[in-house]
Amino acid sequence: MRTRKFKQVDVFTDRPFFGNPVAVVLDASGIDAEEMQRIAAWTNLSETTFVLPPEAAGADYRLRIFTPADELPFAGHPTIGSAHAVLEAEIVPIGTRELQQECGAGVLPIRVEGDGAGRLIFARAPEAKVVRDFGASVDELSEALGTQVSADPPPSSVDNGPVHLFVHLESAEAVRRLRPDMAALGRLCRDFSLTTVAVFALLEGEPEAVHIRCFAPAEGIVEDPVTGSANAALPAYLARYDLLERVGRRYVARQGEELGRAGRVHIRVLDDEGRAEFGGRATTVIEGEIGA
Repeated sequence: MRTRKFKQVDVFTDRPFFGNPVAVVLDASGIDAEEMQRIAAWTNLSETTFVLPPEAAGADYRLRIFTPADELPFAGHPTIGSAHAVLEAEIVPIGTRELQQECGAGVLPIRVEGDGAGRLIFARAPEAKVVRDFGASVDELSEALGTQVSADPPPSSVDNGPVHLFVHLESAEAVRRLRPDMAALGRLCRDFSLTTVAVFALLEGEPEAVHIRCFAPAEGIVEDPVTGSANAALPAYLARYDLLERVGRRYVARQGEELGRAGRVHIRVLDDEGRAEFGGRATTVIEGEIGA
């Protein structure tokens, strides 16, 4: 066993104890997948990441991402939080504005805007593809979520590494009131190989354009505080159902209000198919060493 640098970073916020925390193990060479999974279960956060030397040409570092239950090819807040940790630890040169992160989903471009507490880190998400229409399952979804779900636009799953089932509700208040049946939601996730069920409303006349909550009971996560991958996949859903004009090509989504975490995800839509960059602020709340 050796000691390795360790950071816990709150992502999509510049305030400690808000946003979504990710544990980052720096210099993770020599830790096998079984041990990584054990560490992720021990941290008991939605994700734990491990920074490794790159294998792909042009990459600055390689990232492995684990939930308490399994490994993910890509996840949003771990990408932003790990980039923050890499920059802070000077694994890349001071002042670096563009990074290449290798992960299970490929090599993702990352760019940095600003400095200090106001610094924004953006990542280009993997291409999000609409997988299937769940319009025929609205009764099952309504029962699991505890609220009536509409078939127009239909709930649909979108894959950008994780697979998100997007469900549109008419108001932020309807999203706030949700009290899902987690056992039923977990069965649905397992039956259809879903990572999250992401329930959202579009907002008007507010600083943010989207209010969203993400549930991932099959991954051991009852509710994720702030979910970068789901927010990055949402524009593909909006594009499919002609809803992009309601949010615009550049907007902010809010998530985590119901958990007291108040995260903000910045989205830039890159094309008519909903390919997106996602980003936000991050702050380190724990720094030390871990034996592994």
